[in-house]
Amino acid sequence: MDAKSLINLSILCYWLSFGIFTAYWYFNLTDRRTRSTVLAVGLGVQLLAVLLRAMAIEYLPLTNKFESFFGFSITVFIVLYIYRGVEVPLYRTVLFGVGYIFLVAAAFWPKDLSYPPPLMLTIWYVLHVPLSFMCYAFWTSSLAAATVYFLQPELRGGSSPAGTGNTSDPPREDMIALIDKGFLYGMLGFSISMLFGGLWGYVAWGSYFLWDAKVVWSVIVWLFYSTCIHVDHWPALRPYKPHMAVAGFIIMMMTYVGTSFLISSTHSFG
Repeated sequence: MDAKSLINLSILCYWLSFGIFTAYWYFNLTDRRTRSTVLAVGLGVQLLAVLLRAMAIEYLPLTNKFESFFGFSITVFIVLYIYRGVEVPLYRTVLFGVGYIFLVAAAFWPKDLSYPPPLMLTIWYVLHVPLSFMCYAFWTSSLAAATVYFLQPELRGGSSPAGTGNTSDPPREDMIALIDKGFLYGMLGFSISMLFGGLWGYVAWGSYFLWDAKVVWSVIVWLFYSTCIHVDHWPALRPYKPHMAVAGFIIMMMTYVGTSFLISSTHSFG
């Protein structure tokens, strides 16, 4: 099968996943097993679309805005699947909603065959970008938990429902714990991603650090979430974790989207 046929199949899979996740708005309010199955099927179709595009260009398909937005939506849905046992509809709705917005946004960009420029042809790029997206998705989970904290005060206590879908995990934990998990997992992954990004920068531009908008904002994100995971050592700031989750999401979106649309950056997707 030639590259053009593979791309056409990947586009078909994109629209199929679009339909499945549109239907998920309804299944989100059904029982856990049903919604988890629908979510898993949608993710499977999305990953098939990525595989087909990868086969077409023989490389990681993260070369333009369509693939970037589509890829980020996948990571958000993966995190939603990880936390599929959270029996708080608002949490799932916010987390899913962010992923769905980017899935919709991807539809407005060209989906044709797109090969990576030479600066992307390094293993450090392959390791850096997907890992960054997963970190963004975990921080989006913190935003979702913070939204519940603000809008459903009755779930602030330690008896609010949550979980990870693993029966060995405690069956209930509060929204602050979910915020902390997003902070921690995102920060750990992003620290590794920053190392890969520095190596990519050295290979692509001959420097580990550039005064480029994307790089500078990435450092700001790293410093902000570094603060977030140390808040427990500063008792006066502990009540502000939900506020920090919201602020962090805004900073993260500026780093991810703002540097492509509002500020000129060498990291902008074509």
